[in-house]
Amino acid sequence: TLFDHSVGAGKTFEMIASVMERKRLGISNKALMCVPNHLTEQIGDDFQKLYPNANILVATKNDFSKDNRRALISKIATGDYDAVIIGHTQLGMIPLSKDTQEKYIQDEVDQLTSAIAEMKKIDGKSFGVKEAEKRKKNLQKQLDDLQTRKDDLVTFEELGVDTLVLDEAHEFKNLHTPTNMQNVSGIGSAASKKASDLY
Repeated sequence: TLFDHSVGAGKTFEMIASVMERKRLGISNKALMCVPNHLTEQIGDDFQKLYPNANILVATKNDFSKDNRRALISKIATGDYDAVIIGHTQLGMIPLSKDTQEKYIQDEVDQLTSAIAEMKKIDGKSFGVKEAEKRKKNLQKQLDDLQTRKDDLVTFEELGVDTLVLDEAHEFKNLHTPTNMQNVSGIGSAASKKASDLY
C-alpha cells in the first residue's frame, strides 16, 4: 500500500493506525517501521500518543552502534512487540541469511545471463552488453564473498517481523532492472544498494 499524500496530511498517524489495525485483526504480529534516522524517537512519541498501551521498541542512534547492535537485534527477535521503529540506515545493518542472499543474487545472475544473450543477438558488443557483463561479474564476486562470511548475528528472517512499513520510500528507488532496453526514462542501469537491500 502506498500513502502518497501531501506533507502534513497525516501519513505518520495513518502508518501507525494501519500497523495496529493489522495487529487487532490478527493479520500480523510484529511490524517493523523503518523511518528516516532522525525521526525514530518522534515517531515513537506519536505512536504512544495514538496507542498509549502499545508495546513498541524504538531504536536510538546508540542502539545501532557496533557495540549495541547485536543486543538490539536480539531484543527485536525475542520481544513480543506490536511495532519496532528503526532508522533507514539501521535496516541495512540487519543481515539476511546466506541462503536468501545466494538465491537472490543467483536469480539476478540468471536474469543477466538471459539479457546478455538477447542483447548479443540484437547488438553484438554494444555498451549495454558490456555494462551487463560488468554487473554479472560483480554479482559473481558477491556470491564468492558470501561463502567466506560468518553468520554471527540474528538474521532478518529470524526477527519475527511480518509487516514492513517504510516511511519516505522514495529514498529507496533505483532498483537494478536487467533489460536490453537502453535510454528509456525510468529504467536505469545504475543500481542502488539501499533499493537492493530493501528488495
